[in-house]
Amino acid sequence: MVTGIFGDRLIVAAPTPIRADESLDLDAFALMVDGDISRGVEGIYVAGSSGEGLLLSTDERIALTRSAVEAAGERIPVYAHVGALSTREAISLAGAAREAGAAAISMIPPLYYKYSTAEVVAHFRAVIDAVDIPFILYNIPQFTGRDISEGGFEGVLELSQVVGIKHTSQNLYGAERLIQRYPHLTLINGFDELYLPALSIGARGAIGTTVGLQIELFRSLRARHARGDVDGARTVQTRINETVQALVQEGVFAAAKYLAGKQSTPLGTCRRPLPGLDDDARRRLDAVWDRLRDSVRSTSTEDALS
Repeated sequence: MVTGIFGDRLIVAAPTPIRADESLDLDAFALMVDGDISRGVEGIYVAGSSGEGLLLSTDERIALTRSAVEAAGERIPVYAHVGALSTREAISLAGAAREAGAAAISMIPPLYYKYSTAEVVAHFRAVIDAVDIPFILYNIPQFTGRDISEGGFEGVLELSQVVGIKHTSQNLYGAERLIQRYPHLTLINGFDELYLPALSIGARGAIGTTVGLQIELFRSLRARHARGDVDGARTVQTRINETVQALVQEGVFAAAKYLAGKQSTPLGTCRRPLPGLDDDARRRLDAVWDRLRDSVRSTSTEDALS
């Protein structure tokens, strides 16, 4: 297993290649992982929101994690999202991730039924007690309807096996309060468009949909922030956000998968009921890709001259 769970790693929330018959294309996935590593990505997060994890079967999610670990080898860590509707399935996914060699697992709260906070805490603790592997809480309230930063999760956040929080929320105040209350935890930014603001409150690293598409920009922003070049870091954040905005306008998951396919091999469409892209959307995204490459070149030139 790769040493060092986080540091300040820039981790791609990897898309999942889906063939026309909706089967997984693990060969394409391995090529994508290898390409991401060659461009400087520092970790792979599988079966999350961008990876359509909740639209995959348990067997598919296990196969995806194994494929990621095999493709990454000893070069970078793999993080497996194991959130599921049932505690039993989450435990099964967590055990398989540990066996495969994942560096850590990550979980959203269970969905659909109106669970109490105590019931969600019990769900998390059951998985933590069952599988000995580092654990990352995944806070994404716009999808789950529950904001972990609002309190009630002390019984999980205080556990030694819980090492971080993936914070995919605009509530940076809540995130900052979490860091102050639980300084042993690593706060990992989850919204690419908020990477710089998250760094300013103490976040370390990022897990994001567009990290693989514009890893050069993320690395540049991190370096500028570290040396105190706030204006320069803000300029790069604006460039990152231009791509994020364009992808959101087309449907972020399908758009990110399409552009990621331009870096390695076509990754197919999204699993239904997530929508795909029409020809006009692909043409607009081709123009986004050209602008992004120009932005990467500009940023690299600036960094070389600084």
